[in-house]
Amino acid sequence: MKMALTKVELSSLPAGPNGIKERLPKAGDSTYILFIVDNDAATGQPWCPDVRAALPVVEKYFTQHPDLSISAASVGSRVEYVSSLFHLPQHLILTHVCMWRDPANKKWKTTWGIRAVPTLVKYTRAEESEEGILQAQLVELDAADEEKLEAFTKGV
Repeated sequence: MKMALTKVELSSLPAGPNGIKERLPKAGDSTYILFIVDNDAATGQPWCPDVRAALPVVEKYFTQHPDLSISAASVGSRVEYVSSLFHLPQHLILTHVCMWRDPANKKWKTTWGIRAVPTLVKYTRAEESEEGILQAQLVELDAADEEKLEAFTKGV
């Protein structure tokens, strides 16, 4: 079975949600982005337990619905945040915290509106009479719930 979830580099995302408008040809077109975390180097799995729980459910669902477009983008690792906060070299850090929670990191919280991970965001190009992009979010363990995931993608 073909994997439906495409992981994208941050550099391939537009500067913010309104930049997605150019990627959606006509009003009503939608795409999804799943905001996740980096994998833990020791386990090869996402370090966040909520991401670990939701990722296989989301991958399975979107594989079964190839008409839906989805990408995944990582909001960062646990080590980066502590390193920047305390100005310590990474090899001295024993406690791991997520970089994306750094109050100085406005990219995810302010620009993209991401407050927790995982967050599945549906971006829909607004009608021609409206400006920009309409957004809806499925957050944390709600993304691991198959019924909520189906209702979310169907607009119920």
